[in-house]
Amino acid sequence: MTFNIYTSEGWDRMFILLVIIIVVVGAGYLGFAFYQRRTIKMATSVYESKKELNKIPLDDEFALAKKMNLTGESKKKYGQLHDKYQHYQNQMLPDIEQQIKTVKADGKGINFIKTRNDWQKANQTIKTADTTLKEIQAGLAQLYDLNKQHQHAVSELEKKYQHLREDILNENASFGPSIDGLEKMLADIEGTFDKFTKLTKSGDPSSADEVLTDLNAATDKLEDYMKRIPKLFASLNKEFKAQLDEIQTGYTELRSKGYQFPNDHFDVELAQLQDQIDNNLDLLTKLKVEDVTAANAKMAAAIDRLYAALDDEFKARPQVEKRTGMLGEYIKHVRRQNDDLAKRLQVLNESYVLNHQEIEDNHQYDRQITGLEREYRRQVDDMNAGEAVYSQINATQKKMMTDLKELENAQKALFSSIIDLPEKEQAAREALRKFDLAMRNKKRRIDNQNLPGLPDSYQNSFASVIREINQLDEDLNKAHVNIDDVSKQVIIIQADMDTLEERTGQMLDNANLAEQTIQYANRYIGSNPEIASASVKAQNYFEKQYDYAKSLKTISEALENQSTGAFSKIKKDYLAAKKSRGNVKPTAEDAENDD
Repeated sequence: MTFNIYTSEGWDRMFILLVIIIVVVGAGYLGFAFYQRRTIKMATSVYESKKELNKIPLDDEFALAKKMNLTGESKKKYGQLHDKYQHYQNQMLPDIEQQIKTVKADGKGINFIKTRNDWQKANQTIKTADTTLKEIQAGLAQLYDLNKQHQHAVSELEKKYQHLREDILNENASFGPSIDGLEKMLADIEGTFDKFTKLTKSGDPSSADEVLTDLNAATDKLEDYMKRIPKLFASLNKEFKAQLDEIQTGYTELRSKGYQFPNDHFDVELAQLQDQIDNNLDLLTKLKVEDVTAANAKMAAAIDRLYAALDDEFKARPQVEKRTGMLGEYIKHVRRQNDDLAKRLQVLNESYVLNHQEIEDNHQYDRQITGLEREYRRQVDDMNAGEAVYSQINATQKKMMTDLKELENAQKALFSSIIDLPEKEQAAREALRKFDLAMRNKKRRIDNQNLPGLPDSYQNSFASVIREINQLDEDLNKAHVNIDDVSKQVIIIQADMDTLEERTGQMLDNANLAEQTIQYANRYIGSNPEIASASVKAQNYFEKQYDYAKSLKTISEALENQSTGAFSKIKKDYLAAKKSRGNVKPTAEDAENDD
């Protein structure tokens, strides 16, 4: 029974193994068949690429180039291209054929790696051959195109040189001394053109191309000269000469009318410019066109400067003549104003301390005016003597007008700073009178209160204000009053007076309220020990220490503890009565407590 079971399992295993072998063999066969098809396709693609090489008609192009009868460098280049083409036909094409056969043969085997390498090698060889053919074709095209271009250039240059000859002949007067040089230049170019023509006709486009480059450069230079020289010559022969004559005439005429020029070198500069004209004409003879262009530009600038010098003097004179009278009056006005200011300062200096350099500033103004007067007289003398350089005087007078305006403004500012000194003194004296009266009234108010005494701090403040008032009075009665110092004292005293007034009002209010509150509290002395004790303390502060604020605080707090609102009513009635009498306004503390 066991033996049969093992026999059945063995057959099953053999059957499975057989199926696997059949599948593997089938897969291998299918893979090999696919590889062979792919190899055939690769070989076909290589062959098709090789067929594309034959489409380039190099044989025809070589035949066409050969008919050009090339010589010299062109013939040498043709030979190099032909040798490269022979190498392509005799070496590269057979190699490609052999590599295609190798790829096909590889397709019959199973060496996949070798087949792919051979296929890549064949493709690379075809690419190299294709590049070689294109280089050969480009070289032949260049020879052909050069020859064609040169033949066209021969025709065009012949026409151009014919026009150039005609232009030189017809317009020879406009070239001035350059005509011989231009004709020689054209003759040299025509000689180079003959050489270019021979090389072109002989079939050597490569050598002809080198000559053509030089020929075009020389022709462009000649055309450039023919365009620029007439303008340069016209400037030298006509424009500059006419301008120099005009400048000479203008200069002579202005000098005859009394005009002067700063650093007058007109004669020398005109002679130098005339020499430069002759020198530039000589440079034109030698065709030094760039040198003449630069020299002409410098001459034009020099001529413009001479024109500007004439124009400056011509325009400046009427301006100076118009301004001179007005300037003289302006100087006189500023002089009179400064003299008046000096007199006023002298008077004020007898009564006041001038501590802002007013007198020194006035002296400085005087020195500046003296300098302006001296310069003005010199200008007038030069004009009367016919030696005036009007452009320089014009510039100087403009600055003088500015200086005079600044001086006038400074004088006005100085005048404004001193004109009100007497008014300020009077204002200070009026303030002193008011301060004195206010302090007397304040003392009378205090005396009317019949207070037992005054706190030391208050007496010190009162005495301090009195000292300040006395000092102000002393300073105002000095021989020389320092208005700045006095004005500052007035400001300080007013501030201290305001403070003292506030303290006075507060002290009197505290004293009156303390006295009324003590009197009101007396009704509770027999029944309330706390009020009795507070009343004794409050009277001691009031009569012995003169501390009315502390006296009021002591008795008012005790009274409020006994009868809430009692003190508030006393205070309210006091302020109402005070207001109805028209006494001084309540203090800030009163207003706050009242709220």
